[in-house]
Amino acid sequence: MGKRIGNLSRRESMSIGGGDRMRTRRRFQPDLHKWRLGIFMAILLGLATILVAPAGPTLASITSTSPTPSAQRGANTTQGTKGGNAAGGARGRAAAPCVDKTKRYADCGNGTVTDSLTGLVWLKKSNCLPSADFEAAKKAVAGLKNGDCMLTDGSSPGDWRLPTQKEWETTMEKALDMGCSGPTLTNDAGTGCITAGPSSFTDVEADYYWSSTTLEGQDRAYFGDIDHGHLLNGAFTTSLRVWPVRGGQR
Repeated sequence: MGKRIGNLSRRESMSIGGGDRMRTRRRFQPDLHKWRLGIFMAILLGLATILVAPAGPTLASITSTSPTPSAQRGANTTQGTKGGNAAGGARGRAAAPCVDKTKRYADCGNGTVTDSLTGLVWLKKSNCLPSADFEAAKKAVAGLKNGDCMLTDGSSPGDWRLPTQKEWETTMEKALDMGCSGPTLTNDAGTGCITAGPSSFTDVEADYYWSSTTLEGQDRAYFGDIDHGHLLNGAFTTSLRVWPVRGGQR
């Protein structure tokens, strides 16, 4: 038997010490396994969260708020202008132009008159809307709809607009060539002045009517002087007559 240390021999002391170390190692190993298992479960839980998390918006799910070309049909598209009519409200299914190739203007029987030369649909009652400044005029025509101004054409807010500068030029051109004035428009047949008749339009005044075309960098817009067949321009604050159109090629 080895030398005793106190009440224990060296061998017994070493044996006990080794046993303690073995027991400590055995206790530590289960704790290490639990720690590793906890880390592994946390990783699995994180992966599961990622896999089941709601997907972000895809390109197909994003709805553009930008207006489409069809939604701007009532807006001024003349190059070099900054104005235009703001289209608002839901668009309806306005009646198509009633083009009659045998004459210039055709009464569509729904409160509108179609110009076969330009494809424009004009409001038959030319002075239904009151005179207004430029911004108020745009707002008034943008709000025009079926039921207003004797319209039965199914039009909705946003269908109507102001004529462009070019459209006024084309509208007055032939009448001006024929020497017409007061107003400078043709009759329905397009063979004479409106004053000679017959004409499908009502309440036409030999006066100034707004166009939607503005002067770049200025608070001014063009208007048709249908008394003399000219195009002039004036400040936005000027009060002029308002004659709505829709359709056509701007």
